Amino acid sequence: MYLKNNLKLLCSILLFAMCLFIFPSCSGNKGEKKSDTIDISDSLIKNMTVGIAHTTQVRSEIKLTGKVIADQSKQLAVYPLVGGTVKTISVELGDYVEKDQVLAVIRSADVADFENQFIAAKSDYESAKKSKQVAEDMYASKLMSERDYLQAKQDYNKAEATLTKAQELQKIYSVSNASDYVVKAPISGFIIEKNVNKDMQIRTDNGNNIFTISQLNDVWVLANVYETDIDKVKEKDTVFVTTIAYPDKIYKATIDKVYNVLDPATRVMKVRIKLNNPDYLLKPEMYANVVVNYAEPLRMITIASSALVFDNSNNYVLIYSGGKNFKVQKVDLYKAIGKKAYIKSGINESDRIVTSNQLLIYNALTNN
Repeated sequence: MYLKNNLKLLCSILLFAMCLFIFPSCSGNKGEKKSDTIDISDSLIKNMTVGIAHTTQVRSEIKLTGKVIADQSKQLAVYPLVGGTVKTISVELGDYVEKDQVLAVIRSADVADFENQFIAAKSDYESAKKSKQVAEDMYASKLMSERDYLQAKQDYNKAEATLTKAQELQKIYSVSNASDYVVKAPISGFIIEKNVNKDMQIRTDNGNNIFTISQLNDVWVLANVYETDIDKVKEKDTVFVTTIAYPDKIYKATIDKVYNVLDPATRVMKVRIKLNNPDYLLKPEMYANVVVNYAEPLRMITIASSALVFDNSNNYVLIYSGGKNFKVQKVDLYKAIGKKAYIKSGINESDRIVTSNQLLIYNALTNN
Protein backbone atom coordinates (compact mmCIF):
# COMPACT_ATOMS: atom_id res chain seq x y z
CA MET A 1 0.00 0.00 0.00
CA TYR A 2 2.87 2.38 0.90
CA LEU A 3 4.55 1.72 -2.46
CA LYS A 4 1.31 2.27 -4.32
CA ASN A 5 0.79 5.65 -2.66
CA ASN A 6 4.36 6.72 -3.45
CA LEU A 7 3.86 5.80 -7.10
CA LYS A 8 0.70 7.92 -7.26
CA LEU A 9 2.51 10.88 -5.71
CA LEU A 10 5.42 10.52 -8.11
CA CYS A 11 3.06 10.42 -11.11
CA SER A 12 1.28 13.57 -9.94
CA ILE A 13 4.58 15.45 -9.58
CA LEU A 14 5.72 14.34 -13.04
CA LEU A 15 2.38 15.38 -14.58
CA PHE A 16 2.56 18.85 -12.99
CA ALA A 17 6.15 19.32 -14.18
CA MET A 18 5.16 18.36 -17.74
CA CYS A 19 2.34 20.96 -17.67
CA LEU A 20 4.76 23.65 -16.62
CA PHE A 21 7.18 22.66 -19.38
CA ILE A 22 4.66 22.26 -22.19
CA PHE A 23 2.39 25.21 -21.29
CA PRO A 24 4.65 27.90 -19.89
CA SER A 25 2.22 30.71 -20.77
CA CYS A 26 -0.90 29.23 -19.17
CA SER A 27 -0.68 31.68 -16.30
CA GLY A 28 -0.50 34.86 -18.55
CA ASN A 29 -3.54 37.03 -19.36
CA LYS A 30 -4.01 39.23 -22.46
CA GLY A 31 -3.83 42.94 -21.68
CA GLU A 32 -1.94 42.50 -18.42
CA LYS A 33 0.80 45.01 -17.72
CA LYS A 34 4.04 43.44 -18.98
CA SER A 35 7.38 44.25 -20.52
CA ASP A 36 8.79 42.18 -23.34
CA THR A 37 11.39 42.17 -26.02
CA ILE A 38 9.65 40.62 -29.00
CA ASP A 39 10.49 39.90 -32.57
CA ILE A 40 8.98 42.91 -34.35
CA SER A 41 10.14 43.77 -37.85
CA ASP A 42 12.52 46.68 -38.19
CA SER A 43 10.24 48.28 -40.78
CA LEU A 44 7.32 48.34 -38.30
CA ILE A 45 9.46 50.06 -35.68
CA LYS A 46 10.85 52.46 -38.28
CA ASN A 47 7.35 53.50 -39.41
CA MET A 48 5.81 53.88 -35.96
CA THR A 49 5.67 57.26 -34.23
CA VAL A 50 6.30 58.02 -30.57
CA GLY A 51 4.99 60.91 -28.49
CA ILE A 52 6.02 62.18 -25.07
CA ALA A 53 3.43 62.24 -22.29
CA HIS A 54 3.23 65.66 -20.67
CA THR A 55 1.00 67.57 -18.27
CA THR A 56 -1.33 70.19 -19.74
CA GLN A 57 -4.52 72.08 -18.96
CA VAL A 58 -7.58 69.94 -19.61
CA ARG A 59 -9.77 71.33 -22.37
CA SER A 60 -13.34 70.35 -23.18
CA GLU A 61 -15.84 71.09 -25.92
CA ILE A 62 -19.42 72.24 -26.18
CA LYS A 63 -21.45 72.37 -29.37
CA LEU A 64 -23.48 75.44 -30.31
CA THR A 65 -25.74 76.33 -33.21
CA GLY A 66 -25.85 79.67 -34.96
CA LYS A 67 -25.99 81.42 -38.29
CA VAL A 68 -23.82 83.52 -40.57
CA ILE A 69 -24.59 87.24 -40.80
CA ALA A 70 -22.87 90.12 -42.56
CA ASP A 71 -20.17 91.99 -40.67
CA GLN A 72 -22.26 94.94 -39.51
CA SER A 73 -19.21 97.18 -39.29
CA LYS A 74 -18.79 96.70 -43.05
CA GLN A 75 -22.32 97.26 -44.28
CA LEU A 76 -24.47 100.30 -45.00
CA ALA A 77 -28.20 100.76 -45.45
CA VAL A 78 -29.23 103.03 -48.34
CA TYR A 79 -32.21 105.33 -47.70
CA PRO A 80 -34.02 107.57 -50.23
CA LEU A 81 -33.52 111.25 -49.41
CA VAL A 82 -36.61 112.31 -51.35
CA GLY A 83 -40.03 110.99 -52.19
CA GLY A 84 -41.18 110.10 -55.70
CA THR A 85 -41.65 107.29 -58.21
CA VAL A 86 -38.96 104.70 -58.89
CA LYS A 87 -38.02 105.19 -62.53
CA THR A 88 -35.33 102.51 -63.00
CA ILE A 89 -33.48 99.89 -60.91
CA SER A 90 -30.01 98.85 -62.05
CA VAL A 91 -29.17 96.03 -59.60
CA GLU A 92 -30.64 92.86 -58.15
CA LEU A 93 -30.31 91.07 -54.83
CA GLY A 94 -26.88 89.44 -54.54
CA ASP A 95 -25.18 91.65 -57.14
CA TYR A 96 -21.72 93.04 -56.47
CA VAL A 97 -21.52 96.83 -56.91
CA GLU A 98 -18.70 99.34 -56.92
CA LYS A 99 -18.71 102.54 -54.91
CA ASP A 100 -20.74 105.32 -56.65
CA GLN A 101 -22.35 102.83 -59.03
CA VAL A 102 -25.96 103.78 -59.88
CA LEU A 103 -28.46 101.59 -58.03
CA ALA A 104 -31.74 103.28 -58.97
CA VAL A 105 -33.26 106.50 -60.30
CA ILE A 106 -36.27 108.17 -58.65
CA ARG A 107 -38.38 110.80 -60.42
CA SER A 108 -39.08 113.38 -57.75
CA ALA A 109 -40.84 116.75 -57.52
CA ASP A 110 -38.47 117.64 -54.68
CA VAL A 111 -35.49 117.22 -56.99
CA ALA A 112 -37.20 119.35 -59.65
CA ASP A 113 -37.55 122.07 -57.04
CA PHE A 114 -33.84 121.76 -56.16
CA GLU A 115 -33.00 122.13 -59.85
CA ASN A 116 -35.12 125.28 -60.14
CA GLN A 117 -33.43 126.69 -57.05
CA PHE A 118 -30.04 125.99 -58.60
CA ILE A 119 -30.95 127.69 -61.89
CA ALA A 120 -32.29 130.75 -60.05
CA ALA A 121 -29.24 130.89 -57.77
CA LYS A 122 -26.88 130.66 -60.71
CA SER A 123 -28.72 133.48 -62.52
CA ASP A 124 -28.66 135.71 -59.43
CA TYR A 125 -24.97 134.99 -58.96
CA GLU A 126 -24.08 135.97 -62.53
CA SER A 127 -26.11 139.18 -62.19
CA ALA A 128 -24.51 140.04 -58.83
CA LYS A 129 -21.05 139.30 -60.19
CA LYS A 130 -21.51 141.75 -63.08
CA SER A 131 -22.98 144.39 -60.75
CA LYS A 132 -20.01 144.00 -58.43
CA GLN A 133 -17.54 144.46 -61.33
CA VAL A 134 -19.36 147.60 -62.49
CA ALA A 135 -19.44 148.93 -58.93
CA GLU A 136 -15.71 148.37 -58.54
CA ASP A 137 -14.97 150.34 -61.73
CA MET A 138 -17.33 153.19 -60.80
CA TYR A 139 -16.02 153.34 -57.21
CA ALA A 140 -12.44 153.48 -58.52
CA SER A 141 -13.47 156.40 -60.82
CA LYS A 142 -15.18 158.19 -57.94
CA LEU A 143 -18.55 157.80 -59.71
CA MET A 144 -20.13 155.66 -56.92
CA SER A 145 -20.36 156.18 -53.22
CA GLU A 146 -18.66 153.78 -50.86
CA ARG A 147 -22.03 152.81 -49.44
CA ASP A 148 -23.36 151.71 -52.85
CA TYR A 149 -20.11 149.89 -53.55
CA LEU A 150 -20.30 147.94 -50.28
CA GLN A 151 -23.94 147.07 -50.99
CA ALA A 152 -22.92 145.62 -54.39
CA LYS A 153 -20.24 143.50 -52.70
CA GLN A 154 -22.74 142.32 -50.09
CA ASP A 155 -25.26 141.33 -52.77
CA TYR A 156 -22.52 139.42 -54.58
CA ASN A 157 -21.47 137.52 -51.46
CA LYS A 158 -25.09 136.62 -50.71
CA ALA A 159 -25.66 135.35 -54.28
CA GLU A 160 -22.45 133.33 -54.11
CA ALA A 161 -23.52 131.67 -50.84
CA THR A 162 -26.96 130.84 -52.26
CA LEU A 163 -25.37 129.27 -55.37
CA THR A 164 -22.96 127.23 -53.25
CA LYS A 165 -25.88 125.90 -51.19
CA ALA A 166 -27.79 124.98 -54.37
CA GLN A 167 -24.72 123.18 -55.76
CA GLU A 168 -24.29 121.21 -52.52
CA LEU A 169 -27.94 120.18 -52.63
CA GLN A 170 -27.44 118.90 -56.18
CA LYS A 171 -24.42 116.85 -55.03
CA ILE A 172 -26.26 115.45 -52.01
CA TYR A 173 -29.27 114.43 -54.05
CA SER A 174 -27.26 113.29 -57.11
CA VAL A 175 -29.40 115.30 -59.51
CA SER A 176 -28.87 114.08 -63.09
CA ASN A 177 -31.51 116.18 -64.81
CA ALA A 178 -34.48 118.35 -63.95
CA SER A 179 -36.41 115.81 -61.85
CA ASP A 180 -34.28 112.67 -61.36
CA TYR A 181 -32.74 111.65 -58.02
CA VAL A 182 -29.92 109.14 -58.60
CA VAL A 183 -29.32 106.55 -55.85
CA LYS A 184 -25.62 105.57 -55.79
CA ALA A 185 -23.72 102.91 -53.86
CA PRO A 186 -21.94 104.49 -50.86
CA ILE A 187 -19.44 101.58 -50.67
CA SER A 188 -18.36 98.61 -52.77
CA GLY A 189 -19.97 95.31 -51.79
CA PHE A 190 -22.88 92.94 -52.30
CA ILE A 191 -26.56 93.86 -52.33
CA ILE A 192 -27.82 91.78 -49.39
CA GLU A 193 -31.18 93.52 -49.06
CA LYS A 194 -33.49 95.09 -51.69
CA ASN A 195 -36.82 96.66 -50.72
CA VAL A 196 -37.71 98.55 -53.87
CA ASN A 197 -39.28 97.80 -57.27
CA LYS A 198 -39.78 99.72 -60.49
CA ASP A 199 -42.73 102.18 -60.45
CA MET A 200 -42.90 101.95 -56.65
CA GLN A 201 -44.13 105.09 -54.87
CA ILE A 202 -41.80 106.32 -52.14
CA ARG A 203 -43.15 108.75 -49.56
CA THR A 204 -40.98 111.41 -47.98
CA ASP A 205 -41.88 110.13 -44.50
CA ASN A 206 -40.88 106.54 -45.37
CA GLY A 207 -38.27 105.39 -42.83
CA ASN A 208 -37.34 102.11 -44.53
CA ASN A 209 -34.10 101.54 -46.41
CA ILE A 210 -34.31 100.54 -50.06
CA PHE A 211 -30.95 98.69 -50.26
CA THR A 212 -28.34 97.25 -47.90
CA ILE A 213 -24.78 96.80 -49.14
CA SER A 214 -22.23 94.65 -47.33
CA GLN A 215 -18.58 93.84 -47.87
CA LEU A 216 -18.61 90.05 -47.37
CA ASN A 217 -14.84 89.50 -47.24
CA ASP A 218 -15.42 89.22 -43.48
CA VAL A 219 -18.57 87.76 -41.89
CA TRP A 220 -19.86 87.13 -38.39
CA VAL A 221 -21.29 83.95 -36.90
CA LEU A 222 -23.78 84.52 -34.08
CA ALA A 223 -24.02 81.38 -31.94
CA ASN A 224 -26.56 80.56 -29.22
CA VAL A 225 -25.36 79.67 -25.71
CA TYR A 226 -27.87 78.14 -23.30
CA GLU A 227 -27.89 79.12 -19.63
CA THR A 228 -26.29 75.84 -18.56
CA ASP A 229 -23.20 76.60 -20.66
CA ILE A 230 -22.78 80.33 -20.05
CA ASP A 231 -20.02 79.84 -17.46
CA LYS A 232 -17.99 77.77 -19.93
CA VAL A 233 -17.83 80.35 -22.73
CA LYS A 234 -15.46 83.31 -22.71
CA GLU A 235 -13.96 85.76 -25.17
CA LYS A 236 -10.85 84.48 -26.98
CA ASP A 237 -11.94 80.82 -26.61
CA THR A 238 -10.98 78.78 -29.67
CA VAL A 239 -13.88 77.65 -31.87
CA PHE A 240 -14.30 75.45 -34.93
CA VAL A 241 -17.11 76.40 -37.32
CA THR A 242 -18.73 74.25 -40.01
CA THR A 243 -21.75 74.80 -42.24
CA ILE A 244 -24.28 72.56 -43.95
CA ALA A 245 -23.07 73.77 -47.35
CA TYR A 246 -19.41 72.91 -46.65
CA PRO A 247 -19.39 70.14 -43.99
CA ASP A 248 -15.77 69.20 -44.70
CA LYS A 249 -14.47 72.77 -44.44
CA ILE A 250 -13.57 73.75 -40.87
CA TYR A 251 -13.02 77.39 -39.96
CA LYS A 252 -10.83 77.92 -36.90
CA ALA A 253 -11.34 81.21 -35.06
CA THR A 254 -11.93 82.69 -31.61
CA ILE A 255 -14.93 84.17 -29.86
CA ASP A 256 -14.77 87.86 -30.70
CA LYS A 257 -17.53 89.12 -28.39
CA VAL A 258 -19.87 87.79 -25.72
CA TYR A 259 -23.24 89.54 -25.53
CA ASN A 260 -23.91 89.47 -21.79
CA VAL A 261 -27.70 89.50 -22.08
CA LEU A 262 -30.25 86.75 -22.68
CA ASP A 263 -32.87 86.85 -25.38
CA PRO A 264 -36.17 86.90 -23.41
CA ALA A 265 -37.91 84.77 -26.04
CA THR A 266 -35.32 82.03 -26.61
CA ARG A 267 -33.45 82.22 -23.26
CA VAL A 268 -30.07 82.08 -24.98
CA MET A 269 -27.02 84.32 -24.91
CA LYS A 270 -25.29 85.26 -28.16
CA VAL A 271 -21.59 85.04 -28.88
CA ARG A 272 -19.95 86.50 -31.98
CA ILE A 273 -17.24 84.91 -34.09
CA LYS A 274 -15.55 86.86 -36.88
CA LEU A 275 -14.47 84.80 -39.91
CA ASN A 276 -12.35 85.81 -42.86
CA ASN A 277 -14.27 85.09 -46.08
CA PRO A 278 -12.04 86.04 -49.05
CA ASP A 279 -13.70 83.57 -51.44
CA TYR A 280 -17.25 84.58 -50.38
CA LEU A 281 -18.21 80.97 -49.60
CA LEU A 282 -19.96 81.98 -46.39
CA LYS A 283 -23.22 83.78 -47.08
CA PRO A 284 -25.61 85.61 -44.74
CA GLU A 285 -28.32 83.45 -43.16
CA MET A 286 -26.35 80.18 -43.55
CA TYR A 287 -26.75 77.86 -40.55
CA ALA A 288 -23.53 77.14 -38.69
CA ASN A 289 -22.35 74.55 -36.17
CA VAL A 290 -19.86 75.86 -33.63
CA VAL A 291 -17.62 73.75 -31.38
CA VAL A 292 -16.18 75.77 -28.50
CA ASN A 293 -12.91 74.54 -27.01
CA TYR A 294 -12.70 75.78 -23.42
CA ALA A 295 -10.33 75.23 -20.48
CA GLU A 296 -11.30 73.22 -17.39
CA PRO A 297 -9.72 73.93 -13.97
CA LEU A 298 -7.68 70.71 -14.17
CA ARG A 299 -4.21 69.63 -15.29
CA MET A 300 -3.53 66.04 -16.36
CA ILE A 301 -1.10 63.85 -18.25
CA THR A 302 -1.88 64.35 -21.94
CA ILE A 303 -1.11 62.06 -24.88
CA ALA A 304 -2.28 61.74 -28.47
CA SER A 305 -5.73 60.13 -28.60
CA SER A 306 -4.45 57.94 -31.46
CA ALA A 307 -2.19 56.16 -28.92
CA LEU A 308 -5.12 54.52 -27.13
CA VAL A 309 -5.93 50.83 -27.64
CA PHE A 310 -9.37 49.77 -26.45
CA ASP A 311 -9.59 46.09 -25.51
CA ASN A 312 -11.75 44.09 -23.08
CA SER A 313 -13.55 47.28 -21.95
CA ASN A 314 -10.26 48.91 -20.93
CA ASN A 315 -7.86 51.43 -22.44
CA TYR A 316 -4.19 50.61 -22.94
CA VAL A 317 -1.11 52.34 -24.28
CA LEU A 318 2.32 51.10 -25.30
CA ILE A 319 5.31 52.55 -23.47
CA TYR A 320 8.46 52.38 -25.59
CA SER A 321 11.89 52.20 -24.00
CA GLY A 322 14.03 51.74 -27.09
CA GLY A 323 15.09 48.90 -29.39
CA LYS A 324 12.30 46.33 -29.37
CA ASN A 325 11.30 46.98 -25.78
CA PHE A 326 7.62 47.78 -25.24
CA LYS A 327 5.29 47.70 -22.26
CA VAL A 328 1.52 47.30 -22.43
CA GLN A 329 0.10 49.66 -19.82
CA LYS A 330 -3.52 49.98 -18.74
CA VAL A 331 -4.60 53.62 -18.25
CA ASP A 332 -7.51 55.38 -16.60
CA LEU A 333 -8.88 57.70 -19.29
CA TYR A 334 -10.52 60.96 -18.19
CA LYS A 335 -11.66 61.98 -21.68
CA ALA A 336 -10.49 62.19 -25.28
CA ILE A 337 -11.14 65.47 -27.10
CA GLY A 338 -10.12 65.66 -30.74
CA LYS A 339 -6.46 64.69 -31.05
CA LYS A 340 -5.75 64.77 -27.29
CA ALA A 341 -6.47 62.25 -24.54
CA TYR A 342 -6.31 63.13 -20.84
CA ILE A 343 -5.11 60.37 -18.51
CA LYS A 344 -5.99 60.22 -14.79
CA SER A 345 -3.52 57.44 -13.94
CA GLY A 346 -1.39 54.66 -15.41
CA ILE A 347 1.49 56.59 -17.01
CA ASN A 348 3.95 59.25 -15.96
CA GLU A 349 5.10 62.49 -17.47
CA SER A 350 7.90 62.05 -20.05
CA ASP A 351 6.90 58.43 -20.82
CA ARG A 352 7.41 57.64 -24.48
CA ILE A 353 4.08 56.50 -25.92
CA VAL A 354 3.60 54.78 -29.28
CA THR A 355 1.08 56.81 -31.32
CA SER A 356 0.89 54.84 -34.59
CA ASN A 357 1.00 51.15 -35.52
CA GLN A 358 0.42 50.52 -31.82
CA LEU A 359 -2.39 48.02 -32.47
CA LEU A 360 -0.08 45.69 -34.40
CA ILE A 361 2.52 45.83 -31.65
CA TYR A 362 -0.12 45.43 -28.94
CA ASN A 363 -1.47 42.26 -30.59
CA ALA A 364 2.03 40.87 -30.92
CA LEU A 365 2.75 41.52 -27.25
CA THR A 366 -0.53 40.23 -25.81
CA ASN A 367 -0.62 37.16 -28.06
CA ASN A 368 3.04 36.28 -27.51
